[in-house]
Amino acid sequence: MKNIPLLILVFSFWMISCGKKDRWDVKLPEEKVELKFTDISKDFFDLNKPLLEIQTKYPFFFDNTTEGVVWEKMRRDTLELTVFDSVNKVFAKPNYQEELKSLFAHYKYYFPNEIIPQIYVYSSGLQNIYEPILYGRKEGMMFIALDGFLGSKSALYGRERVYPYMAKNMTPNHVAAGTVQAIGREIIPFNPRQQSFVDLMVNEGKSLILADALIPKTPDYLKIGYTEDELNWAIANEGNIWNYFVEQNMLFETDRALKERFLNPGPFSKFLNEIEADSPGRIGAFVGWQICREYLDRNSDLTLEQFIQTDTQTIFKESKYKPKAKDGDYTPTKQASKDEVKQYED
Repeated sequence: MKNIPLLILVFSFWMISCGKKDRWDVKLPEEKVELKFTDISKDFFDLNKPLLEIQTKYPFFFDNTTEGVVWEKMRRDTLELTVFDSVNKVFAKPNYQEELKSLFAHYKYYFPNEIIPQIYVYSSGLQNIYEPILYGRKEGMMFIALDGFLGSKSALYGRERVYPYMAKNMTPNHVAAGTVQAIGREIIPFNPRQQSFVDLMVNEGKSLILADALIPKTPDYLKIGYTEDELNWAIANEGNIWNYFVEQNMLFETDRALKERFLNPGPFSKFLNEIEADSPGRIGAFVGWQICREYLDRNSDLTLEQFIQTDTQTIFKESKYKPKAKDGDYTPTKQASKDEVKQYED
């Protein structure tokens, strides 16, 4: 009988641990979410179909200020056709469609009042590869430029001199994660009064929590756009990174340079010391993600929709986030440049 309190304690800890692990493991309704995919480029590059017919079918896709002769020239352009051909080869088996069906089934589960969008895919001729997914929440439309996901080794990206740190996330496996980011840009509230560094980190964390919920079976490294090694580095150095931010008095700063150094995509995060070369970019987003996870662990009854609407300062303060630091000196050894990203890419 003396062991009963201990057993209860162990069982309680097990229940809490399972709750944390399985928070996003939900049973979806049996009724399937209907997701429609339309390939605009398949029609556009079919010269047997008159341009006027295509413009009438997709009026939202054409710029009215551009003359028809320009569109006709584009339909025959060598580069445009090469890119379109590459898209067809890479996506001969459109596995991403099943991923998106699961994603939007989860989306409808957590946000029942949201409209499930019509999905339009197309080849942009490499024009939209850096922001390949656009979501019109009110219009119920989503546009995906599939040439933004041709694979990190695509010769077309080499031709365009796409930086490796960008190209690594331009693969078919990243379509779902990119879709979550596009959704996040629409549904995560923007508060102009909460724009300190920690606010920006938590906002990035919200987007990644959205990924936890909508694509729960996707590995964490794909959600944030890291390699497995980069994610392991972030996990191993989490406490030291946080100490660095605190000791450098960055948390409540509104200096835009901090966004460039720690939140924007880059070859690595800019700690201004020898450690930065080992770090992945966007390390502030990783930290924001962990803050949000800590907050949700302490507020298990909160719905995803309620969490998304919670202001960033509340999340930060109530998360009580304080990871343990390991041995290591992260003190800056050089001054910040006015153009950090350009400095490292040239």
